[in-house]
Amino acid sequence: MNISEDNHDRLTQASAIQVGGAPADSKATLCIYADALDPDFVSETVARRPTSARRKGERDARRPSIPPATVGQWFLEAPDPLPFVEKIQFLLDATTDLEGNWRTLAESHRLELRTAIFLRSWTEGFELSSDVLAEIARRHWHFSLSMYSADGDEIVESFLGPAIPRDPTRH
Repeated sequence: MNISEDNHDRLTQASAIQVGGAPADSKATLCIYADALDPDFVSETVARRPTSARRKGERDARRPSIPPATVGQWFLEAPDPLPFVEKIQFLLDATTDLEGNWRTLAESHRLELRTAIFLRSWTEGFELSSDVLAEIARRHWHFSLSMYSADGDEIVESFLGPAIPRDPTRH
């Protein structure tokens, strides 16, 4: 692990460090894929407009350097400021709860709840309630989680967040 001299000194002077907690940086996106995806049909079926959508073969107007879509794509992104678990709840709340609509989509589309956690410490975690897990399953959403590790100074900074310098008179 590469730690700067400054952070090494801060670590040795700290009376306490903090480890763990909920992920501070994350993404959650409902992704719907199909070769013959019709964005308007998907939007009507899930009762929500997407953050972005493309039919197979279309280019992304916002990112012209990206190649044309190899499959139809419909994406609904949760807002960045929300904590990880609240992002998942946002996506559940923002879309229909009608099981028949999701079953219809699942017959010809891949439904995926894609998530990512960007670790700032060596241990962070979250808990999904049985109700949330049951609702994800009821909607036929596949759950995908990618985790990106923190390193060196990034970990030290998370340890030292609100740490108090060690009192040199205490042993």
